[in-house]
Amino acid sequence: MEKKRLLKGTESIGESAIRSGCTAFYGYPVPTQSDLLEFLAGRETETPGFSVYQSEDPQSAFFMAYGAAAAGGRVMTAVNSIDVPDCIRAVSYFSAADLPLVCVVISQNGPGTGNIYPAQSDTLSLLGGTRLGDGFAPILTPATPSDMAAATYRAFQLAEGHQMPVIILVDAACAQLVETVDFSTVGYREIPARRTPIRGKRGNPKTSLTTLELDIEKMADRKARLEAKKAALLEETPLFKMDDAGDDDAPLLVAFGIAAVQARRAMDALKGEGIACRLFEPLALFPFPEAAFREALEKAGRLFILDMSDGQFDAVIEKYIPESVSVFNFYTTGGAVPRVEQIQSWLQQEIASSH
Repeated sequence: MEKKRLLKGTESIGESAIRSGCTAFYGYPVPTQSDLLEFLAGRETETPGFSVYQSEDPQSAFFMAYGAAAAGGRVMTAVNSIDVPDCIRAVSYFSAADLPLVCVVISQNGPGTGNIYPAQSDTLSLLGGTRLGDGFAPILTPATPSDMAAATYRAFQLAEGHQMPVIILVDAACAQLVETVDFSTVGYREIPARRTPIRGKRGNPKTSLTTLELDIEKMADRKARLEAKKAALLEETPLFKMDDAGDDDAPLLVAFGIAAVQARRAMDALKGEGIACRLFEPLALFPFPEAAFREALEKAGRLFILDMSDGQFDAVIEKYIPESVSVFNFYTTGGAVPRVEQIQSWLQQEIASSH
C-alpha cells in the first residue's frame, strides 16, 4: 500500500495533477501560487511526459496552455486574485473552442494588488465573469489538502469529460495548510481523452480550430452545444460536505475554504458547552448543491453565514434561502481569517438570542 504523504495544499494539487495525467503546467511566479509552480518544477525531471513552462506573464500562460490543449495536451495553469480577469478571458476562449483546462485560482485580499492574505472576494467575479459570452466553468472549492487532491482529480475528469475549462478556487490560507494526504483513497484511474488533437498538415488530414464564427446560425449551434454541456454538468453529483453535531433542527452554519475549516474547529469547541450546530460546506460554487442545501435549511430554520468578504458568498446563496429562515452573518475583510474564538463567541450569542 502506498505511504501517506505530508503535503501542503498547493503541493497536494500538484501531486494530484500529475497522477491525473497532466502533461504540462504553465504559470507565472507571483505570490500566492508560486508554491505550485515550484513543486511541479521539482517533479518535472522525474515524471515522463510532464513539462513545466514559466511564462512572461499570467495571460501568456493561458494562451500557451490553449495551444497545448489544441494539440492534445492535458494542461493546467494557476493565477492569483489580481489575474482573475485573465482567467475569465481564458474561460471564454477555451469554452468556445471546446478545449479542456484546469485553472487553479489562489484567492487573496484586494482590490488591486491588495496583500497576500486570504480572502473570498473573488467569488462573484468568477461566478459572473466566467459566463462571458455564454461561456462557463465549474468552480470547485476544496479546503483541506485531502479535499484539494480529490478536487484536482475531479477537475481533470470534468475538463476531459465535457471538454471545458474547470476552476479550482482556493484561498491563500488553504493553499498553505499542511496535512497527511492518502492518495490511495482518491481512486485514481486513467482519464480518457475525448477529442481529436490539431495536427500539422504534413501526412495528416487538414484540421483547424477557431473561436471566431461569423455565420449566425453556426454561432447559434455553438451556443446550443454549450447549453447542452451545462445541462449535462448540472446532472453531475453535487459536491458538498455535511457535518452533523446535533439534531436536524440544530442551527445550520454554511462556509467554504478556510472559513469552513475554522467553523469546524469552533463547532468542536462548542460541543463541550452543550451547543450543537451543523456545518454545510459546498465543495463547488457552480454547480451549487442547491437541493441538499435547501433540504438542510428546511430542517434547521436558522442559518449562520461565515464569509471572508463584504458579503459575496451571502449574495451567492441568498436565492436559495426561504423568507421563513432567520439569517445571521459574520464577515471578515482585509485578509483576516476568522479566529475560532470569534466564531465560537458569535454563535453563542446569536443562538442564545434567537431562541
